[in-house]
Amino acid sequence: MVLLSNRLTSSGSPAGRPLSLLPIVAVAAATAVLILVHTPPSPSSIGPLSPLVRAPLPTRTSARSSSLLHHVGPIAAVAPSQCSPKKKPTATIMRVVEARAGGFGASSDSSTKSPEKVSQDLPIMSTLLPKLGQAKGFGVDPRDYIEQPPFESKTATTIDNLASKLEENFEKRGGYTVSQWREALAGEWQLLFTTSQLYRENRGVTGYSGLPGYGLKGIYQRLVPDEKNEEVDGRAVLMEILSAPFGKAAKNELRGAYKIYSKNDLKKKKQVALDQSFVRGDTGGEVGKDIQGNLLMFNTYITKDNKLRFGRGPQNQLYIYGRVGPDGDGTKGGINEILSRDRLPWDGGSPLFRVF
Repeated sequence: MVLLSNRLTSSGSPAGRPLSLLPIVAVAAATAVLILVHTPPSPSSIGPLSPLVRAPLPTRTSARSSSLLHHVGPIAAVAPSQCSPKKKPTATIMRVVEARAGGFGASSDSSTKSPEKVSQDLPIMSTLLPKLGQAKGFGVDPRDYIEQPPFESKTATTIDNLASKLEENFEKRGGYTVSQWREALAGEWQLLFTTSQLYRENRGVTGYSGLPGYGLKGIYQRLVPDEKNEEVDGRAVLMEILSAPFGKAAKNELRGAYKIYSKNDLKKKKQVALDQSFVRGDTGGEVGKDIQGNLLMFNTYITKDNKLRFGRGPQNQLYIYGRVGPDGDGTKGGINEILSRDRLPWDGGSPLFRVF
């Protein structure tokens, strides 16, 4: 099985590309409001898989800086539970239509820079949000990148450039320390867009969306702080929701832990990283599978109301997330409410195929 934004695999599982995707998500940053509309991608074949590899989990004081995918040893897997962020936003955002469609390093606060005079985010965001609405399939659809080879799509390029301007403004204002990011990242998130090539190759996280009759509906992330654990900052859960035959849905889930710490990026610039290590998963209808994978990204931008955030992978790939819940897209029950609409379990994965 192929997993995460870099490759996480388990031998013997099918992989491929999603056949359809139709998320419609509304996000507001400051006073701007966006309705995201995605159209289904074309059917495609299923590709080969790679084998799984194991390696030991580093200690709290180690700081690894290689690819997005590190391999880790087993740690206790914990079932997800809903978490609300401590920091309450002030703006309002609504979901207008149901969306249907490794180890850790040392923890230390990064130094706070003196704020500089910067341009306002609102004009940039007002341009970015409509562009996000034009993207197909969270950016995992190749049509967002290739119009006529070898030319890149203007949609993906424009989104990346606009995100870079917002990231530059955020850095000039002084950014966030490690402790500020810990508070801001807690909660539930939905992937809105990514420029990750591996996500495009997998058409999502696991590759199961490429099976005949299946498609990618959404990718969700839950970060639950655990102040009692000295080794990690909390529990991490990654959920991939698929459309399935007969109008049904399926859920793949990865479980592990996360750590937030300071780390140098590809340009040797000190950033605050979110490092997620996954060790157990329910994928393809199989429950409690041992997996090894790590998703590392540098936190580069977040709105003042904590509803929209950006992250960059080690190779500068962009990830844009929107908060889910009453303090985010307006879904009162958060991710669990979204799962209930498709009769999917709140905890753990589901069978790949259901008749009833």
